Amino acid sequence: MNSQRIQLAVFDMAGTTVDDRVGGLPLVLKSYDDALRSQGVVVPMEVLNAQRGRDKWTVIQELAGEKAEAVFQRFLESLRENISSLREMEGSSQVFQFLHEKGVKVVASTGFPREVAQGILDHLGWLDEGLVDGWVCSEDVGASRPNPAMILESMRKYGVSDPRRVLKVDDTEKGVLEGLNAGAYTLAVLTGTQSIQQLSAAGPHAVLRSVAQVPGHLLERKLV
Repeated sequence: MNSQRIQLAVFDMAGTTVDDRVGGLPLVLKSYDDALRSQGVVVPMEVLNAQRGRDKWTVIQELAGEKAEAVFQRFLESLRENISSLREMEGSSQVFQFLHEKGVKVVASTGFPREVAQGILDHLGWLDEGLVDGWVCSEDVGASRPNPAMILESMRKYGVSDPRRVLKVDDTEKGVLEGLNAGAYTLAVLTGTQSIQQLSAAGPHAVLRSVAQVPGHLLERKLV
């Protein structure tokens, strides 16, 4: 990575900037498990955990086959029921504000379905408060991580042509690979459910404890 300064930052939501733990369990994993079991499909939790970061409908299609539609509807119900319990990961708003002060556009990205992503953003107030400039979900671009389509769409929207001027922050292996596939400067954070070994193996430029460490890291490397 050269010393070109970041112009666009794309942040994953659940596990990175959104704390999705409900009753001690990550909502995404609990919702997958409950929805699959409702149709008699049992998938080991480690398999579900490995799917984090991907488009949710794509995952359910692969795991539930002909039962996918019923499973997906139950999955959506579980997510909708719990949106009000979600909160931002500590430091997220401050990081967004820091980047805006440096002239960086901030985008939230997610594998959540559009209606769920919109509900979470409304609940957190990020758009209303101007903390993020926009958001994108895999449903919008028709491709699931590690495909870099969400980052590429964000670059197009905000007029950033050089991927070296893009920052991607994620808590999953699939999200790290998404950033690298786009050619972006990619940071992994340890606030999700995947281990430092899993994340490091994906090859991010650095692994941080949490999103709160992003400003210091960027300043140290003169990327903002």
